[in-house]
Amino acid sequence: MQHAERQGNREKALGLKEKLVECLVYRMRSLIAERRLDEAEALIKQGRDLAKRYGIEELSFHLDLGEREIRAIRERRAKAAAQSS
Repeated sequence: MQHAERQGNREKALGLKEKLVECLVYRMRSLIAERRLDEAEALIKQGRDLAKRYGIEELSFHLDLGEREIRAIRERRAKAAAQSS
């Protein structure tokens, strides 16, 4: 991405950023759906670093949604565990 921007090819850089967001978000969603929450959180952490480094607000938005979903799943699990004991 940085190479494309340095070469003056902003369109290509934008396309690469969009692909990065797409890949990270789809993988995060897949991990959450499989209930592999620790792995999803690790991916979110990496995604945060990339979003900050490349200034991708859209990625931060999707990562926030993923974090909220993970938090909700964990809260439901804790509530179910408390009710069963």
